[in-house]
Amino acid sequence: MPNILIAGGGSGGHVAPAIAVAETLTAKGHQCILAHSQRAIDKLMVEQTPFSHFTLDASPLSLRPIGCIRFIRGFWQSEKTVRLYIKQNEIKCVISTGGFVSAPALRAAKKINCPTVMLNFDDPPGKANRLAVRWADRVLTTVPCQLDSATLVNPPLRKCALASSNSFQTYSEYDLNPQKMTLLVTGASQGATSINAFIPALAKRCASLFQGWQVLHIAGSGNVQEVKKLWDETNVQHKVIAFEQRMGNAWGISDLAVTRGGANTIAEIAINAIPAIVLPYPYHKDEHQKTNALPLQSIGGILIEKDYVNVQANIASAGNTLLQLLKDHQQRLTMRQALVTHTPSNGSSTIAEACIELIG
Repeated sequence: MPNILIAGGGSGGHVAPAIAVAETLTAKGHQCILAHSQRAIDKLMVEQTPFSHFTLDASPLSLRPIGCIRFIRGFWQSEKTVRLYIKQNEIKCVISTGGFVSAPALRAAKKINCPTVMLNFDDPPGKANRLAVRWADRVLTTVPCQLDSATLVNPPLRKCALASSNSFQTYSEYDLNPQKMTLLVTGASQGATSINAFIPALAKRCASLFQGWQVLHIAGSGNVQEVKKLWDETNVQHKVIAFEQRMGNAWGISDLAVTRGGANTIAEIAINAIPAIVLPYPYHKDEHQKTNALPLQSIGGILIEKDYVNVQANIASAGNTLLQLLKDHQQRLTMRQALVTHTPSNGSSTIAEACIELIG
């Protein structure tokens, strides 16, 4: 039973694909170990899986003197840790899923001739992948990009991200009403401050247009009380939670979603066929979240709106789009059908096979 190390971390968008690939490789008879960052979201996600895991001391790249020193020290220490782990545990392949722990893990493997696979989820690729690609034997990407010799694959998705078939139990777990339509509001694993403020404010101002709807709001760690207070000022039935590992439960009861545009979120929208309004993260200069979402908008499955950060500006822009979709059942049905027609397969199997081929 070959051992495979999967390294990725810094956000849920890096850890979730690692878990997805580990699930598939385990089903094929391999033993997988996850290496992740020290961030709380990484630890929370991996601790809810059956996989062995350990933390790396890597830090994000920074141009500030102190940050640069921290990055170099963390990179060196993480590389040393991974190299020793590979030798002691007879690791046969290292897979990286992005984030700042990925580059030192791939470099460590490359230096001792352990096969490596790098996964990329963004166009343009992030800093870590632009650095790590030089140590990858195989490069797989879920979006067209400029990385040399990259092979296009479908995104890998965890089993728990697929819509649950037992929706009645899910409604009960969330204290929601199965007779009402459900709006899912999520800023992905860490929440989104501007979305957290904007949607409750819209519901308070336009209460009548939310009639017949209820809201499941994933607010992010530390934001639940504040967001719940905002919703309590409306007459809309709601459930506010910090985080949902089993996103399939949330997608399974959703009739419409308002989300960010992270690669993992877009992949979950596509495979679960949920009409959505996507507000890409407004501070990315390369606008890669918008790039992630464009294919689904092109087929008519989602709508992309600009996040102006300011609540009133968002109400006047994306707010009007959301109010229109809340009342237009036919448009939502048309969007869902477009997504169903183009539902992708889960890319975990393709990625697992690429790893197995390298092991030989």
